[in-house]
Amino acid sequence: MKKLSALLLALLLVVGLAACSGSNSGTEGKNADLTKVMDDMKAVLENKEMMDLGKDNLLQNYGIDPESVKQFAVYIDSTGLKGDEIILLEAKDEEAAKTVKEMIDARYQQKENTMKSYQPEEYAMLKECKVQQNGNYISLIVSPQHEELEKIYNEAFK
Repeated sequence: MKKLSALLLALLLVVGLAACSGSNSGTEGKNADLTKVMDDMKAVLENKEMMDLGKDNLLQNYGIDPESVKQFAVYIDSTGLKGDEIILLEAKDEEAAKTVKEMIDARYQQKENTMKSYQPEEYAMLKECKVQQNGNYISLIVSPQHEELEKIYNEAFK
């Protein structure tokens, strides 16, 4: 009976460790070149009135310390009339990823509050989008084409 109990305990431990090693969307341990991913997204985007944001904009626009990210790509609507915004970030470590995720969640909430009152059509589109975290990678893809763009993003990790 003791051998059976020990065997069951060992089996549960192995299964538990295997389950914990999984990731949200298969990106754990895999790397993506976020600049290339953004270039691939730009190639299919219908909104041509968008602009890239640089490192200085991370702190200014999102409250993110540029030193806390390994790489990033940000592309936003330049007219202010549409809610289109694509934020792709890789945090330098797990702790930084937690902070970056909180900042991007806050950005989503800010967009939601603004659009609800002033841009009802854009608000409806925003509600279909979400902040995603996969390991140290955080993304927010707000676009009428979000499904297509999310597919491009997720493919970069395969």
